[in-house]
Amino acid sequence: MTTPAWNAPSEQPGRRPTWLVLTASERGASHIAMGAPNQDSFGYERAGAQGMVAAVADGHGHSRHLRSARGSRLAAQIGCQVAQELADQIEGGLLADVSADGIGDLAKQFLVPEVVRRWREGVLADVEADPFSEAEDAFRMQGDDPTIAYGSTLLLGMTLGDWLLLAQIGDGDVVAVRADGRALLPVPSDPQLDGLVTTSLCGPDARSDFRIGMVDTAQTPLLTVLLATDGYANAQVVDDWPAAFSADLAKMLAEHDVHWLAGQLPGWAAHCASAHGSADDTTIAMLVSPAVAGTTPRPADGEEKGPEETTIPAAPHSETVRNDTVPNDTVPNNTVPNDTVPNNTVPNNTVPGSTGADGSGSGGEGMAGPHPTEPITVRLTAVPADGQADDSAADGADEHGGEAAIAPGERPTTEWEPPGGESGAR
Repeated sequence: MTTPAWNAPSEQPGRRPTWLVLTASERGASHIAMGAPNQDSFGYERAGAQGMVAAVADGHGHSRHLRSARGSRLAAQIGCQVAQELADQIEGGLLADVSADGIGDLAKQFLVPEVVRRWREGVLADVEADPFSEAEDAFRMQGDDPTIAYGSTLLLGMTLGDWLLLAQIGDGDVVAVRADGRALLPVPSDPQLDGLVTTSLCGPDARSDFRIGMVDTAQTPLLTVLLATDGYANAQVVDDWPAAFSADLAKMLAEHDVHWLAGQLPGWAAHCASAHGSADDTTIAMLVSPAVAGTTPRPADGEEKGPEETTIPAAPHSETVRNDTVPNDTVPNNTVPNDTVPNNTVPNNTVPGSTGADGSGSGGEGMAGPHPTEPITVRLTAVPADGQADDSAADGADEHGGEAAIAPGERPTTEWEPPGGESGAR
């Protein structure tokens, strides 16, 4: 699903050019094979008079997070809502220090706690309206807070004037593409995210687990900002894929307009979500700067809207595309419907961040990343009324395995390994 660039409101005379938001989301091949829904969500809204906010959220795949698709929808909706209120406060003059520090502090003091509070309230309201069934309770553990069933990550990006505000909890990626094609990673890294576990809105210390990033786009001009769930990064074949992605996208944007870009996102998401990519749900929200969006004329009435082709590899090569994500006999052949990827007979290196068939290209040597496509995770430790952890729950991911949130007391160190080393795919 994509938000066409040409559907953006037309600019009024004298009004400052605004950013656009393009989106795409695709159900992962492993989810199709298991009959699981797309647990990712996204949202976008105006923020203030001239800003935009975009959100992506990834519901956890472990069976214990049995309503995570609902949790991710709540996360994306509430994230956009609170960001709009933050923009109103800044534009309304309630913030005296309109600087990186001032906006960042307001994000920590208002946006983060409000998102966490309202998300929890939304979850509890949903449970009250639709209580857990006996079948669902079979997957829950003794002492589970209701929010655990709805566990989700959240990535937010908001533009306001020259400022770009970013907030993130959990895995996923935020990659800003500079005007010169270099990558900028504006959100601080989190040592807790080692590919094995993720922080979460359902975690015991969600407010502290948020990370905030700020960019002054007047000082650091940007072309686009990518917000993506981990299904995108886990489909990449080079370690430093953000650098390859940024260089490739900058080159593409020098040759194509924003209409072309709007048509590419569904194909990129589909490719990453396929059995040849990560096989995981993949969701992209791309903030497009006025420098890119402003160069594209609005199509005339009756003119075909969108690109003439989508640059998705016709036959992925084992040297450049991960193909070890799920057994071939468990994934339907029709994970990417033909009617959603038109004209897919183009070169193999046109998805940003990919490499040529010989491993060459802007991404450098083609090689698999450091982790399996799905993070290897353990079950959340149950905490009964007596406060003693139920160790029987932490025996590694089983047939109900998948990504789970960090449980109370489960803050992994660099030496931490999942008990038994068992892995599970969501």
